[in-house]
Amino acid sequence: MLRFLQNVLSRLEREGVDCAVACPSFMHSSLPSLHTLPWEIPDRPRLTADIRWAWQARRWQQDYDLLHAHGLRAVSVLSILPPARWLFMLHNLPPENLSLTARWLLRRAARSTKNVLSVSRAVQSAWLKHFPDTEPKCTVVPGGVDVHMMAQSVPDAPEARSRWNLPVHAPVALCVGRLMEDKGVDVLLNALVHAPQWFALIVGEGPLRHSLQKLAADLGVGERVRFTGYLESLDCAWATCDVAVVPSRREGLGLFALEAMAACKPVIASSTGGLVEIVRHGENGWLVPPEDPLALANMLQQAFAFRDAWREIGEQGRRYVRQHYTWEHTVQRLLECYQRLVST
Repeated sequence: MLRFLQNVLSRLEREGVDCAVACPSFMHSSLPSLHTLPWEIPDRPRLTADIRWAWQARRWQQDYDLLHAHGLRAVSVLSILPPARWLFMLHNLPPENLSLTARWLLRRAARSTKNVLSVSRAVQSAWLKHFPDTEPKCTVVPGGVDVHMMAQSVPDAPEARSRWNLPVHAPVALCVGRLMEDKGVDVLLNALVHAPQWFALIVGEGPLRHSLQKLAADLGVGERVRFTGYLESLDCAWATCDVAVVPSRREGLGLFALEAMAACKPVIASSTGGLVEIVRHGENGWLVPPEDPLALANMLQQAFAFRDAWREIGEQGRRYVRQHYTWEHTVQRLLECYQRLVST
């Protein structure tokens, strides 16, 4: 969601939309060029605090034409005192099972909003399983990629690989994401057991980092895996890798897959969530069943056999992103939604 805001709001302002971001103060430094407002909603529901911040949001209606909420937590808080003119956006797949309280709050939100936006058809479908009567209000507005920035020059591959002590000629798979269960990094580690020539570069931080490092060692693949932690820039990672792997168990859209395509890299992804809308099997990448290390290993081996086509597959991915998934496309779709909302 933060990356979405960073890329969309500056472009909205260039289109003449006066934006402010209400969010916890620790996020303000990540949005330096934008007007930020303190909205310290806790991670988990707390009735007194939630009511207080819902009242604060209601006061902001005096200064802004509409409120745009991102994520189920913000939606739940605003639903306590629904704004007069608002819409909300779902960035991730909703839980399959909602508590009675969560269902009541989201139902209340759905009744009062004019538009329910989703970053993919998969997220929208998951929402509609809970609230099928809201379908007329639903719109898909995917996130995007800055294709021009991704096309900038990157370091020389041997130089980039030396940063992580990776062999120059071995195939390297790049996996980027928060190290948590949904991202399926453990599936990739298990797949490496059956794909012995492959190395993996894993970028990101998260609660499972230490357990994943231990798993890699226990599986005997630790010498072929590099955990980099969080990287401010992926330039060296793009130069290092041959393919991008997205082994997620659940994925709302899959911005990393889009970024990989924009960087001209073939993608191997789980056939789950929004990833099936991005990856066209055999054209810009390959799809494998989620939670199936052997299938992922087999696809890595097949990809290696087709390594002469990596560049062509990557170019197809870049063209696909340029046509369908740029931030400019996202902004235009949002502007259409905003204009409809403020004209009613």
